[in-house]
Amino acid sequence: MAALFKPLDPRITAELRKQKRTIWLGLVCVALCALLAAAMIPMTEMAIRAIIDSTPTRVDDRQRQSGASELAKEFGIPDSRANQIVASANPIASQVPDASLLAKELGVSLERATEGRARVIESLTPQSDDSPAKRQEEALVRLAFVCIAVVGLFILKYFFTLGQVFFLSQAANRLGSDLRVRLYDKLQRLPIGFFHSKRIGSLQSVLTNDVNVFQNAVSIVRDSIDGPFKAVAALVTIFFISWPLALVALLFVPIIAYFVYRNGQKMKRDQAQVQEDLADLSGITQEALNGVRVVKAFAAEERMGGLYNSQVESTFSSQTRANRRFAKLRPMVELIGAVSLAVILLICGFMAQRGLLQVSQIVALTFALDVINQGLRAIGNVNNTYNQVQAAAERIYGEILDRPDETLSSGVRKLENPRGRIIFEEVSFTYSDGTKALDSISFTLEPGQSLALVGPSGAGKSTIADLILRFYDPTEGRITFDGVDIRELDLAWLRQQFGVVPQQTFLFAGTIAENIRLGQPKASDEEIRKAADLANASGFITSDPQGFEAVLGEKGARISGGEGQRIAIARALVRQPTVLLLDEATSNLDAESEKLVTEALQLVMAQRTTLFIAHRLTTAARADTILVLRRGRVLEQGSHDELLGQQGAYASMFKAFTSGMSDGILAPGS
Repeated sequence: MAALFKPLDPRITAELRKQKRTIWLGLVCVALCALLAAAMIPMTEMAIRAIIDSTPTRVDDRQRQSGASELAKEFGIPDSRANQIVASANPIASQVPDASLLAKELGVSLERATEGRARVIESLTPQSDDSPAKRQEEALVRLAFVCIAVVGLFILKYFFTLGQVFFLSQAANRLGSDLRVRLYDKLQRLPIGFFHSKRIGSLQSVLTNDVNVFQNAVSIVRDSIDGPFKAVAALVTIFFISWPLALVALLFVPIIAYFVYRNGQKMKRDQAQVQEDLADLSGITQEALNGVRVVKAFAAEERMGGLYNSQVESTFSSQTRANRRFAKLRPMVELIGAVSLAVILLICGFMAQRGLLQVSQIVALTFALDVINQGLRAIGNVNNTYNQVQAAAERIYGEILDRPDETLSSGVRKLENPRGRIIFEEVSFTYSDGTKALDSISFTLEPGQSLALVGPSGAGKSTIADLILRFYDPTEGRITFDGVDIRELDLAWLRQQFGVVPQQTFLFAGTIAENIRLGQPKASDEEIRKAADLANASGFITSDPQGFEAVLGEKGARISGGEGQRIAIARALVRQPTVLLLDEATSNLDAESEKLVTEALQLVMAQRTTLFIAHRLTTAARADTILVLRRGRVLEQGSHDELLGQQGAYASMFKAFTSGMSDGILAPGS
């Protein structure tokens, strides 16, 4: 039996415990439904007996009856034993045996046998009101009462079944909803590095496919109650009818347990592969849809289609294996149940021949065996479902919930009047894979001043921005904000001091106002319009009939890249940040829009500390200070004019840029 009922994973149990009230209500309904189903067994036996008693043949038989049941009552022996004595005495006449035979068979005195036999015969003597018609009428009345009881039983079963479905479905849905909220919250608390190594589609698969499977944990609890209740209640009924037959039925339970256990072990492995393939398929799907412009530009539709089809076929194959495994169990349980039914019916035939069983009891036994079979199928489902849920749980916890949170220790300090003075003091940083991104970087950015970071790809520009925002902490050295180590500052408060405009604009599938308000949820309509004016976005926004309520579509699909960039700038400005962090904020603008946005930014920057990651040297030239980086080290530092006067790497690059020979990016060898 241990193979049939594995202890639930503590993580799954903890989730179910949160819905314990609703689950308990559902389980009470499940148990009552199972007991009502078992109650149909004796009712079936009573109904069949009443039908037999109401037939003319049965009435005639009673006039010639042996009195076996009366004999059983008189001498306190089982009906089966009384039938056996009568049949062995005179199987044709079916009369009450004589006193000497009774004394011998029952081991009583002749006097006791004679007195008992006389009372039995007297009880069998027809009374004046015991006519065949009367007995038929009584049998039909009994049948009517049984039928009414059956209808009443199923009326009760209707309400309990309704409660079972409602409460357990509600518990499963709430379990899934709460788990998705926890997963989303956990994802927000994971470090940035976690997302660098994960496909977004794979993570989405955890929130959808794996959570959907995890919800089936409720059905495990349901079947763990429903199956055993049905099987045990029916088995107890068989014991009352005939204990030898109950023992025969019990012989088949270990066989079923073996097949359930063996099938379940393989099911867990197959289901885990299904979940992995679904995650990969989700990842490929998202990448293909997000990169549709690139795919079309390179006429790579056929190649991407081939990759997608290959993953679909791989997923189909793993699902087929799991389905085949799942499909094998039910017919196997049914086959074993059919074999047990056949064996028991054969035994019933021999017992009926010897008068040990009546027809009504045989019908009830058959019905009871079917109920046992239903219960065993439910128990088999428990094992299969358990392995599916376990596979999903391992992905949910292994992929997300058990991952360590962002390890950055957050201080509690919040500065009352932040000015935005940022100092890097001998800052070095090495990524977890051993890549050294920064090596002893030092610089000071004064309030109201601007600093441009220039250098080739991999020079460390983005790493500096990530450290300021505390996506990571320095490996060596320290960073201060208004003289306070940023590790002592409240993390949420620190990040609220920055207005960030990334090079790759990301907009949500909401309205323009909602996207701008993301920078400051409490911003008024007037503040949103002012931010849009500063970003030179009001022109194209007001030209749309819906204005700020126009829906952008996913990733801002309805607007151009330059328009999206201006909305991103407005989103950064609406929070009125202490520090502006711009990753080439004008890179996607045309010349006219770039000029207008740059002029607007110049006014804003006069009041705020600004850090540029500059890819265009025309942008870097506007900064108060330029930091030239290469391979994580500061190569040169100074204003545009100072660096030109030094005739170093920056001057060479700027000369090449203005001559049209370069795009303005510092070459690795310079």
